[in-house]
Amino acid sequence: MLKISEASKKVDLPVATIRYYAELNMIPSLKRNIDNQRMFDDEAICWLKGIKFFRELGMPLSEIREYIVLCQTPGKASLLKRHVLLIKQEQQAELNVINAQKNLDELNRRIKLENSIIKGHKRDSLSAARRFNQ
Repeated sequence: MLKISEASKKVDLPVATIRYYAELNMIPSLKRNIDNQRMFDDEAICWLKGIKFFRELGMPLSEIREYIVLCQTPGKASLLKRHVLLIKQEQQAELNVINAQKNLDELNRRIKLENSIIKGHKRDSLSAARRFNQ
C-alpha cells in the first residue's frame, strides 16, 4: 500500500490531481488507513494510470467516470457501452494523428524555406503573409 505522495511519484501525477480524482470517486479501490489517509494498492494505481491515459487522450472526466462505473457493472450492456466509449476515443485519436501530421508537414515546409533563405537561394521576407505562403 502506498501513501498519496508515493502513488503520485509512481504514476507521475500531482498529489492535488490524485486528490481531485479521489473526491470524484474515480478510484474505486481506494482505501484509507486508521489515520484516514488515502492508501493506494496495485489496483488503485492501475485506475490512476488508466485515468491518466484517458486524460492524455483528451477524454473528458465525465466520460472517464462513466467508463469507470461501467467497468464495475457486470453484464453485456455495460461492456457494449464501454466499447462505444473506446471506439469514440479511437476515432478522436486518429483525427489527432491526422492533424499532427498536417502540422508536422507544415513545420517541415517552413524549415525547408528557412534553409533556402540561410543558403541564399531565397530572399527573406519581413511580410508574414509572404513568409507563410512561400
